[in-house]
Amino acid sequence: MLDRLADARSAGSLAVRVVVAVAVVSIATGVAAILTDPALTAAGPAAEIQAIAEFSATVVGFALLVVAWGMRRGYRVAYVAAAALVALEAVHGVVQLRLLSIPLVVLSVGGLAVLVATSERFTRSAGLTLSATQFGAVVAVVGVGCYGTAGAYALRGGFDGVGGVVDAVYFTVVTATTVGYGDVHPTSLGARLFAASLVVLGPAAVAVAAGSLFGPAVEARLAMAGRRVRAHRDGIERVAVVGFEGPARAIAERLAERAAVTIVAENQRLEGLPADVEVHAGEPTDEALLERAGVASCGGVVIADGSPDAVRATRETTAAPIVAVAADPEPAVAEGADVVIDPRSAVADAAVAAVLESSAQSASAASQSG
Repeated sequence: MLDRLADARSAGSLAVRVVVAVAVVSIATGVAAILTDPALTAAGPAAEIQAIAEFSATVVGFALLVVAWGMRRGYRVAYVAAAALVALEAVHGVVQLRLLSIPLVVLSVGGLAVLVATSERFTRSAGLTLSATQFGAVVAVVGVGCYGTAGAYALRGGFDGVGGVVDAVYFTVVTATTVGYGDVHPTSLGARLFAASLVVLGPAAVAVAAGSLFGPAVEARLAMAGRRVRAHRDGIERVAVVGFEGPARAIAERLAERAAVTIVAENQRLEGLPADVEVHAGEPTDEALLERAGVASCGGVVIADGSPDAVRATRETTAAPIVAVAADPEPAVAEGADVVIDPRSAVADAAVAAVLESSAQSASAASQSG
């Protein structure tokens, strides 16, 4: 049964829907946990773990909604994160010791089975690499968090309101982010000096990390907005690339410099694309997928492999101009392509033009020197 599920065209979409369902149930369970009492009340450290699970289930639920968006675009890192978070949700459901958490446990276990069965549907690289500055910023934030937690816990006798590790983490977060509710405050000289050091180090580390980590993403968004403004000026809103064979990557990258780009293709061929390119993974001849991808609203479509089936499905979806890249133009034209480009003829024409132009320039230079 799982093999059939993995081979189905809608396997990737099913996995995304399951992750969203787990997220919604997790958020609902977390909210309900605040309003109800557990079936069994733990004691000691177990009670602290139970309390953490009650509120963190909601946080993880919102995180699952974020990774579901990444899965929809085919990112492998989003799939891995989803699998880890769904497994964590199953643990949350058990640790909460509530009858209302049983649906969360059952759905999470079933969601893990679906994710395992659809693993091969998510192969796109997110292209996430950290520069030396960004890596240093991450290390700084983690270091300040560890410093604050360890210091507050070690000096807990000099604080009013720090009795355990969770209290130390809480104090570190509210101090480093400059929230400072005042419910936890130092009462000894050593604790005051430590708190002062955390007030200096915490906001500085957070500010540097925010600038180095999110700055490039903001710049990329601004660049994408600039491309879309130019595309709008040229009368082009969005262009679709259907299929990812042959020169499709070069075509998509060139188009992305001047317009918004949507790609409809199998995941296995989509690694290394710019992050702002919209990707819809699946069979390029699936008309339902083409409709969901918004091909009908695109100003033009490129069929990268010249497949007559892809041309026919695309023509059924949109009235926009279709350019097919194919060695044999007749099948593509018969199915509705407006323009067919033979890559071999295009290369031959470019080579002939280049050699003739070079020869002419050399002959002109020789005659002038003579």
